[in-house]
Amino acid sequence: MNSILALALACASAAFAQTASLLIRSDVECRLAVDGESKGVLKKGADLRVNLPLGEHHLEAIPVAGGPHWTDTVYLVDPAEKGVSIPLRAAMARAEAQKRGYWIDSKTQFMWAAADNGSAVTFSEAVYYCRNLALAGHKDWALPSIDDLQSLFGGPADASGFHVLGPIKLTGWAWSSSPGKESGEEWALDFGDGGRASLVMGDSGLNRALCLRRRPDSSSNK
Repeated sequence: MNSILALALACASAAFAQTASLLIRSDVECRLAVDGESKGVLKKGADLRVNLPLGEHHLEAIPVAGGPHWTDTVYLVDPAEKGVSIPLRAAMARAEAQKRGYWIDSKTQFMWAAADNGSAVTFSEAVYYCRNLALAGHKDWALPSIDDLQSLFGGPADASGFHVLGPIKLTGWAWSSSPGKESGEEWALDFGDGGRASLVMGDSGLNRALCLRRRPDSSSNK
């Protein structure tokens, strides 16, 4: 019995002693800490390899030039090297957009609210929210069409699992102004997978209001 216990303890000790290489890079020069320990300045585009025990590890990065903190938790489950890319540029752009309250798509020249309304709403409530939104000195905000919403879908997933090409904070699906498949339905977009759904106008659920303002020089008006 003692020999079996000793063998089990030895195996557990060996497993605990295993390490893995974590390859870290950033798209912005930043100060990096791993598990609360400073790793100095990580240059933009440079690679940093850190050997760590298997298990959970906490990463934190702060732009050298100032800006939002980025944090993440990584799990090392085997000795194989694992890579982590720190998307600080996107985090900084999102923070700047949140500060202004809006983001302008350079391709379409559409002006988007930097965040959706933040809570579940029916279609009529979403329409009302956008029509009464006063933001950036403008009061002509409205719900976007389903194609407008689709133009925002893409890129890597953000912290909430949404794929948004702009620095916009989403908390759920987005209602559109486009009539759905049946009477009494409107299209909504899931930014998790880019799928469209024709939803009953009185449904709220995960649905939000993300407002759009078409500027005079936007591509839809040319």
